Amino acid sequence: MIHFVKNVLVRRGAQDASVPVRLFAAFAFGLMMAGCHQDVAQTDAAKSSAPVVDNVENPASVSGLNYASYGVATFSITDAEGRSGGGPNLAPVSKTGQPSGGGFDMCCVYVPQKWHDGMSVHVRWRRDTHPYDDDRSGDQWLEATAKVPPYGPKQYNFIVQFLENDRVRVRVDDGSPLDKPVSNDPYTVQGELDVQANAQMQASRERDKAAAAYDRQLQEKVDKAEKASEKAVQPNR
Repeated sequence: MIHFVKNVLVRRGAQDASVPVRLFAAFAFGLMMAGCHQDVAQTDAAKSSAPVVDNVENPASVSGLNYASYGVATFSITDAEGRSGGGPNLAPVSKTGQPSGGGFDMCCVYVPQKWHDGMSVHVRWRRDTHPYDDDRSGDQWLEATAKVPPYGPKQYNFIVQFLENDRVRVRVDDGSPLDKPVSNDPYTVQGELDVQANAQMQASRERDKAAAAYDRQLQEKVDKAEKASEKAVQPNR
């Protein structure tokens, strides 16, 4: 049988001998394409069965409640996406322990519709130890990264709670009571001095002092020149 096939191929020539090879190649290519289609179908099925991640976010404003004995000149929070929202200045806590703030907020950051573990924001604030006069020598910038505790299905805004000894707690207002955090609250974090921001603020103060001193010297020269001019035009007596 083998000799017969060989003789037939020889008699038909090299061109006809290539026909079975082409048929075999076409058959192999068909099997390969069928396998590819099966892989694509399995991949599409896996994608369709994968859980859908809920990335819905809602815009929210930022407000604060100050339980500390010092004022907060300004503050802001920044989320993991780098979006920031600012808050208003806050007076120190009242003598009765009632926190200041809460009635005014500023826009805007975003709150995920659903809380997820590890959700956190970066808080920066300027501590003001002389909130009722022009002395800014006690001002210092602080910062902290705070985890956000779980919240309910309704979200209104972000609230930063400032506590004594430079501690803060961040929460989402979901309509639940805005009570003062307990001393061992796991979401309360310790603030740290923002070295770079404080250095920039100190440099700005030095520039302001130098500019004020220059203005005083310039004004003294102007006053002196005016007096000399007035004396020169006065008639001799």
